[in-house]
Amino acid sequence: MPRKVGNVLLNVDGYYFQIDRHLLASQSIYFRVLFRSPTRRDQHGAIIIPGNAERFGLILDYLTGERNLSLEQLEMIIPDGSSLYLIPSLTYLAQYKAEYETKDRKRIEEVKRAMAKMSKLKREVLNLEAYIENLRRKTSYSLM
Repeated sequence: MPRKVGNVLLNVDGYYFQIDRHLLASQSIYFRVLFRSPTRRDQHGAIIIPGNAERFGLILDYLTGERNLSLEQLEMIIPDGSSLYLIPSLTYLAQYKAEYETKDRKRIEEVKRAMAKMSKLKREVLNLEAYIENLRRKTSYSLM
């Protein structure tokens, strides 16, 4: 039944995880406070934790280093890890990701503006070429 070895049993969305409480408390403000407070337990004595079991399992893998997470998995756990479980390293990652996405959006907007300017310049060049061609025709007709 338990997924990991440790001294505390957690129930997340009906799935059980056994982990060392000191590891969780050292990595998360949420768990530090949780383990010092009265807790809600299920019929097996497991502490009931809010969240998604799949993401929580990935968070445990992240905290224990038992498994390397893919970028997709890491992005999956950042919201829960930073806001729900208050894990500082995931909070920093969330902030960095937000800054990066903001910079990325700004770069995209700059590129869009530059492309709009280029499109406008291209239209102006085409208009000038048409005007010059028109002048050449008028001049060539008047010489005949």
